This record gives sequence, structure tokens and C-alpha cells, in this order.
Amino acid sequence: MDLESLVNQARQSTLFTAPVLGPDMERFLRESGEAIRDLARRAVSEEVQHIYWAGSGNSWVNLYSGKYLMDRFTSLPSDCFTSYDFIWRNPGRLNAKSWVFLASFSGATEDTLAALRHARSRGAHTIAIVNRADSVMGREADEVIAYNSKALYILPLAAAYLFSLEVARLTGNTGVQEIIDGLYALPALLTRQYVEEEAPARRLAEIYAGERLFYTLGSGPLYGLAYKFGLTVFMENMRVNGSFMDATEFRHGPAEMLEREKPVIVMLLGTDESRPVVERVRVLAEERGARILAYDLAEYPGVHPLLAPFALMIPLQWFAVYSALLRGITDLDERVLMGHGILGQGKGVTWP
Repeated sequence: MDLESLVNQARQSTLFTAPVLGPDMERFLRESGEAIRDLARRAVSEEVQHIYWAGSGNSWVNLYSGKYLMDRFTSLPSDCFTSYDFIWRNPGRLNAKSWVFLASFSGATEDTLAALRHARSRGAHTIAIVNRADSVMGREADEVIAYNSKALYILPLAAAYLFSLEVARLTGNTGVQEIIDGLYALPALLTRQYVEEEAPARRLAEIYAGERLFYTLGSGPLYGLAYKFGLTVFMENMRVNGSFMDATEFRHGPAEMLEREKPVIVMLLGTDESRPVVERVRVLAEERGARILAYDLAEYPGVHPLLAPFALMIPLQWFAVYSALLRGITDLDERVLMGHGILGQGKGVTWP
């Protein structure tokens, strides 16, 4: 099968979400936006004392942004944990005045299902962000946000953004309205990107087709997206060696390897306060022979700096899809270990 045919086949896969991101995000905000805003109103009126976010892999990092925004724009304490860490830490503030958001595409992820049950055992109010309301987590949570789409990163991310920004607005931070408006304007950009970003991504994938190691760096609002691609896309779906680092932390040790190694560094650049330091890291790496694959929010004027992960998602995903196909991985949804009952344990568990 030729590459064009493989790409057409890939458009139907669960992994490749870019084809539906624009229309599905528009629908999700239209159909679920008011319910999410109502959750924020209730959190404020009920004087919730702590918000927890819990998930695993991709479904952890799309909730990380919820904490980032709440820390920045509200005084409501918030923490984001991987699911088992949430259980093992067993926070002392986890009680009936806590709300716990838990994300899982399948609604049957071992780690996050266990975290949901732990939160309920401590009396916390639980909200499951899942693809289907009739999943195990959807049935067991106190409330459910079902997005009914394969957009397993962008739609939970949008839910975390809207809830956190609405809490900020309701508690007096009127400046966040600009970001909320920008969030609702994103579907049009995502729809254009799906078409416009394909050809550039193919060219890059062909250039880097022989590479086996990718370091992915990002900071600030792009921390979560860099984690997603560095660990849960490049390694999982392209099956290459990879690592993720906070871009600013690259200076604290990892930079020394440039004396002997010249890796590929996927550099995510935002237009927020993190940009000057991330640019310094980029220049440092380039000057010492690293190959830089840069994704820059500055190329998408008009997007608010804090909406960066939405705008850089599709260019990165197109690159990953072409890179996987060029490596002979033609079924983008098939896994070697995950989803085969090898890594997950427990009744009703289907993932990982």
C-alpha cells in the first residue's frame, strides 16, 4: 500500500484525532459548555476547598493545564496527580469539601478507576471526563462529562480550561474573559490546520525518518503538550526512543551531553513568559550541533499565549502520523502491550 493510501486509512484511526478536532470541539463547547460553567458556579457557591485532577498518561497531562490555570488566576488550591500517586499520597485535604476531576478516554483505565474509587471512599465529589457516559467510570462517578469523540486530548483539555477559567471569572478575575473567548474561537483554527499542516509535516517526517531518539522540550502552558508527545506519542506510536524535559531544566545537566551527542530536539515555543528562556535553550542547543525541530506559537497570530497547546497539537500530530507510517507502523491503533490485558489488572479494566 502506498503512503497516500496509508494516510487515508489513518484518517479513520482513533489515534489520529486531527480530522475531527475542529468540528468536535465546536460541538462539545456548544453542547457541554453550559454544564461545565454550571460546575464552576457550583464549586464557587458550595465553597469547595480543594480541586484535584487525576489521570494517567495522556489523560494526566490534559488535566495538568487545569491546575496551571487555577494556580495562576484563582486562590482555590488545586493539585494534579497521576492516578496511583493520588492514591498513595492520600492527601489530607481530600474530603467532602474536595472535588476530584478524573480523565480516561476508555473510562476503564486501571489506575484512574482506582483513583475514582479512592476519592469516593474519602467522601470527595467526583467528576469523570470520559468518552462515553456508560463506561465504568461514567457510571461510578458522581457526575460525568462525556465528550463522545476520539479527541481524547483536546476535549478534556477544553473542559479543564473552561472550568478553571470560569471559576476565575466568577471569583473576580475579569481578565480571563479574553481567554474564554479565544477558547471558543479555536475550532475554526483547528479545522484550517488539519488541511494546511499536512504537507509541511510530511516533509519534516521524511527528513527525520531515520532518527531513533527524540527529546521533546516545553515549558509554561506547553509543558503538558511536550509531555504528551515526548512520552505518550513519539514513544508509544512511533516506537522510538524518547524523553521529555521541561525546557528550562535542560540547562541544569542535560545540556552537557551536547559535548558528545547531537540529538533531535523537538522544541515547543510559546509566546508567554517562558519564551525568552526557552529561546536561550534553543540557541544553546543549535550552536552545539543539535538538530532542532521547532513548533512555535508565534506562527499562529491571534492565539492567546495560554491557548498554545491547542494551536500546536495538529502540527505535531501530523508529524507523528507520517513518522509512524514511514517506520512501517501502518495500524495506528494497534499496540504491542497496551490494551491486551498485559498491563492492566482488575474487573472492568480495559486499559492500559
